[in-house]
Amino acid sequence: MKRIGKAFSYSNVVATIALFLALGGGVVYAASNLGKNAVKSKNIAANAVKARNLAKGAVKTKSLAANSVTSAKIKKDAITSSKVRKGTLSRSDMAAGTLAGLKVAEVTATAVPGLNVEPESGTPVPLTGTPTFTPVAGKSYELLLELRGNPVDGDGSGENICNPFVSLFVNGVPLNGAGMLQNASGTPPFNNDPVGTASTAIALQAAGEPQTLSALSLGSSGCSPATTASLRAVVIELG
Repeated sequence: MKRIGKAFSYSNVVATIALFLALGGGVVYAASNLGKNAVKSKNIAANAVKARNLAKGAVKTKSLAANSVTSAKIKKDAITSSKVRKGTLSRSDMAAGTLAGLKVAEVTATAVPGLNVEPESGTPVPLTGTPTFTPVAGKSYELLLELRGNPVDGDGSGENICNPFVSLFVNGVPLNGAGMLQNASGTPPFNNDPVGTASTAIALQAAGEPQTLSALSLGSSGCSPATTASLRAVVIELG
């Protein structure tokens, strides 16, 4: 015991404490004096960085990976009209049933066939666009139709007149139509009508049932083959 006591002299104790302080201080110094960019992602434990460790405004748009923010990560009602860029939304971006006056269907035909012939069943009109829509319960819909062209009376001042007509169908049922007129022997200006229009309610009692537009040309034998016309039909959701 005397030998052990002698071994722990004042100088030994002081030297040991000094060594401990040197080592401990060295560690503290090293941790607080890391060089720029010295801490790499591999040095960070998984899930070690919490939201509270991020400075306010530290994460910028450029820090986000493409397509990383999905709708599930957006707080309900977080996006207001002030956050939507002006002019970026149109009526076509709106879901059916959300906006009164929304166009839900549109079809066109740049060259209506069969205007000068009278087949018993009519001539199918090829339509382009969006012919089908599905009505929403509680909403009202209006079908607008315009036939515009150049009716030409085939026998001039004879008895026949040029009076072609296009009938519009919804799910195979005739709903409305529009016609043109030219009667060369008639009294101006009522002897020439190159524009026919129509509007009617549609699918008021068919919520959830898809509605599809189609058209037949019901030509007139009194028309010259030079008779031409185009067609446009739209369905508007009124709310």
